[in-house]
Amino acid sequence: MCKTKSQEIVSTTDKSKFSKKFYIGIVLIVSSLIIGKITQATFVIYFTNDFIRKLSVIIYVISWPPLILGIAWAGMEYVHKYNRFFTFKYCREKFKSIRE
Repeated sequence: MCKTKSQEIVSTTDKSKFSKKFYIGIVLIVSSLIIGKITQATFVIYFTNDFIRKLSVIIYVISWPPLILGIAWAGMEYVHKYNRFFTFKYCREKFKSIRE
């Protein structure tokens, strides 16, 4: 039986741990945000220095693709792992078990 890509992701994320791709995505997100804040600070501190100001803007723009890639990697796996908690069927069963 052939599995689709979403079924493979769901079957691999049924475990309690996340994959390496998820953790790499988190590292990319955090590092991109740190680099972005550092470049913003250097832009403000060295506002009169034209070279550092332009370099800060270039590095800031370069820090966006890793952020987007990290959100895609970590977000896709997180959504596939916890998407079942937001379905109507799951909520109905939970509330039904709570009432009983």
